[in-house]
Amino acid sequence: MLNNFSWQTGHSDFAKLSLTTPNGASAEIYRYGAHLTSWKTRSGREWMFLSSQSLFEQGKAIRGGVPVIFPQFSGFGPGPRHGFARNMEWRLSREPHNGSCTFLLEADESSLAAWPHKFHAEFTPTLADDQLTMTLLIRNIDDKPFTFTAALHTYFAVSNVHQVELSGLEGLTYWDNNGSDFHKDRFVQKGNSLNFPGAIDRVYFACTGPLQLTDGNHKLSIQAEGFRDVVVWNPGADAAKNLSDLADDEYQKMLCVEAAVVDQPITLAPGEVWSRSQILKELS
Repeated sequence: MLNNFSWQTGHSDFAKLSLTTPNGASAEIYRYGAHLTSWKTRSGREWMFLSSQSLFEQGKAIRGGVPVIFPQFSGFGPGPRHGFARNMEWRLSREPHNGSCTFLLEADESSLAAWPHKFHAEFTPTLADDQLTMTLLIRNIDDKPFTFTAALHTYFAVSNVHQVELSGLEGLTYWDNNGSDFHKDRFVQKGNSLNFPGAIDRVYFACTGPLQLTDGNHKLSIQAEGFRDVVVWNPGADAAKNLSDLADDEYQKMLCVEAAVVDQPITLAPGEVWSRSQILKELS
């Protein structure tokens, strides 16, 4: 049960909410983007990567943590890349209770200019000693249907990306973002484990089981409830040099394993609700 929460001043005077459990687990969530930037288990292990060069500026995405991607994943649509939700001010609609709180975003003039639909979005992190559950909820409050893609773009902190392993992928179909056609060029993962000698940018489809991230003696279970797709991304050395909000060598300290809905976009009729979660649990 949560016994402490407080509002603090974070980077660039942005407001952030700090959550703590009695046994010392913690999380930090910025009001800007409802962006979770830190999650430590009771062991003290920080599982979220945050770039030292991240831009905490209005209209700019925070590099690291868990950007909320809505209503468009990447460039899969006509709108802004990765949508607008990560660059907007959310408000706390439910104060922390029993380890959980809820941030709310609703359509305004700026969002309607980018995407002409009225919506209600909620991001709910739930903190326990060794577990973090993050839930994204979308409600259509418009008078017409709308279609979207979405993701929790989770950046994990690792000791060295070249030495970690992601398992649980065997038999899954995936698309490799190397200039191939998203709908036609698909492959099957042959081995159970994935290593990262270089850059990677893949979407794995119809992933129903948990994945496991192994970083030396540290292990993390990564489970998605309802999100059908998993994005695995690391820019590698060359592309990292082109990212102004990432130090050249910081790519070695991160790995994105994202709960996503990309392959089959979601259509909601007026009044309908869609809710999905990513569940992270430290195993050792």
